[in-house]
Amino acid sequence: MEVSAKQMELLRCPAEWVLFGGAAGGGKSYALMLDMLRHVQGPHAKSRYRGAIFRETFPQLDQPGGLRDVSKSIYEPFGAVFNHTSNEHRFPSGAKISLNILNSPKKRNEYVGAQFDSLVIDEANLFKPEDVLFLWGRCRSACGVKPTLRMSTNPDRDSWLFGMVHWYLDENGYPDPLKSGVIRHFRRVGNEFEWFESEQYGDDGKRLTNSFAFIPSKLTDNTFLMRSDPSYGDRLMQLSDSERERYLGGCWFESSVSGTEWDRSYFRDLLIEWDEWPRPRHEDDSIRMFAVDPSKGKSEKEGDYSAICCLMQYGDLKYVSADLARRPPGEIVEALFEFCQKDIHRITPRDLIGIESVAFQEVMKDLIYRYAADHPEYALSQYFQRGGRLIGVKDMLKKEMRIRRLDGPIRGRRFRFLNNPGTSLLLSQLRQFDGRGGKGKHDDGPDALAMCQRMPIYLEEFLDSERKGV
Repeated sequence: MEVSAKQMELLRCPAEWVLFGGAAGGGKSYALMLDMLRHVQGPHAKSRYRGAIFRETFPQLDQPGGLRDVSKSIYEPFGAVFNHTSNEHRFPSGAKISLNILNSPKKRNEYVGAQFDSLVIDEANLFKPEDVLFLWGRCRSACGVKPTLRMSTNPDRDSWLFGMVHWYLDENGYPDPLKSGVIRHFRRVGNEFEWFESEQYGDDGKRLTNSFAFIPSKLTDNTFLMRSDPSYGDRLMQLSDSERERYLGGCWFESSVSGTEWDRSYFRDLLIEWDEWPRPRHEDDSIRMFAVDPSKGKSEKEGDYSAICCLMQYGDLKYVSADLARRPPGEIVEALFEFCQKDIHRITPRDLIGIESVAFQEVMKDLIYRYAADHPEYALSQYFQRGGRLIGVKDMLKKEMRIRRLDGPIRGRRFRFLNNPGTSLLLSQLRQFDGRGGKGKHDDGPDALAMCQRMPIYLEEFLDSERKGV
């Protein structure tokens, strides 16, 4: 049984959660199924061990070369017999590893009383984060092994996993080899993952966090596949430029869009760290504009992003920070107040803030003012108390044309983007903007940025319309 150096790194990793892969041909599924072997055979076998492997749908399990075939090739040499009724491998030791799917609330309910010792989720980018956390809640060992979750993925900037791996990427969206396998610690707070460099404990001594590591692996790391199928790399080379960067290079900033508006060179080396964000000595040295594009995402996996953006003009450069996510209206409002509270761009009376005011978005203004009245401690609430206005933006120009207003500073490389998941996603959307409208176009971040840039003009139009009683 041949194991690559990257696969061995996975097998040795002590983190509770490990995300493996991030490119095509890296031996993702094979490595994840190998990880369970330690508990089912040999001197350390546990007769009561119950492992579970998940995919989104049954065809993904049953198709030729799918997980069922791959798992049989790994487990049968160790004496496992596959039971088609229960869809599980049964080992001579008494241990069992099952193949499962999860793609609906009804299916989720089937696992309410389940108990797993360890989990594998193949192509975890296709799953909802709440489903992954639900399964992790069913992971409680009765045989003495440490519960673990092993996941595989391909690069997917629109997946919840993008926020998990962002720290492990370089400024161009490729995995940083120096961070491979570095263990971090997280906890889920509301709908966000909060990250720490060490374990966190409550006042009662109870551990509050879980450990996580991302181990990237691509085709060149899988020498076995390169020998057995030498032409596989050539087939990947025939993909479009964007897909080739994703599946062969492992780039998380790319998507399947081709024919983009701006050359990629305009977006290189534009990410900055928190300590590089300017702190002007005098108020007149800079101007800041905030914008909210409260698009309502249909789900974690579909629909538009809501975008909250801050643009600070300082000297000749424009500094950008953003928060992009698919979320319901209530969460958009809460996220806006938290965003305007951050020390790096805490809103002040001199700043401008606007919101797209069309249809559903118009309702958001009332929700924002109501939240401000109920939470006077926030900086944005105090902004309104001191006479600050929430500018209603009604720009009838097509979205594609609004975004093209960014052309000058993009070509002049005058933007600088704060290195965080939301702003990196905005930058990725700019890179993929092709100037063509249509369903499934994720350009809410660029639209919010364009709104920020034009906010002084929107303010004049807003006040003018009020004077005219429009």
